[in-house]
Amino acid sequence: MCIRDRLVQRGNPKAIGDLRDLVRRDVTFVNRQAGAGTRVLLDHHLIRAGLDPAAIAGYERQESSHLGVATAVASGVADCGLGIQAAAHTHDLDFVPLYEERYDLIIPTEYADSSLLAPMLAMLRRPPADFLRRVEILGGYGTARMGEVLAEL
Repeated sequence: MCIRDRLVQRGNPKAIGDLRDLVRRDVTFVNRQAGAGTRVLLDHHLIRAGLDPAAIAGYERQESSHLGVATAVASGVADCGLGIQAAAHTHDLDFVPLYEERYDLIIPTEYADSSLLAPMLAMLRRPPADFLRRVEILGGYGTARMGEVLAEL
């Protein structure tokens, strides 16, 4: 699991809380590039909320990474952007949890028993405590179902 957050300046001075705040005249947004998972998720939720992307100041400004979004917010170029909690931590930003999504690792059947993948899959099935601790320090990631096979097709 990963939580997508709205990255904001420390203390959230503009009290940005949900998607509707993106269309406020006093809020400037920085986006991820078209095709990025974060951008697809944002666009989906904008449509569901009936919000017009053209009404969001900065919607067209695009960064190619979560760190790029965090840098834009930290430097004051934007008031907020969508990204992961780990990127907020790298730039001493606050974040407003927005969406939770599940990350799945999909492996084609012909590679599932590969000796090349075996060490990684073994680690995911029984992750060492130090690995889990490092993931927890990043923030925003859940490991409860790590290594669980959800389907074999």
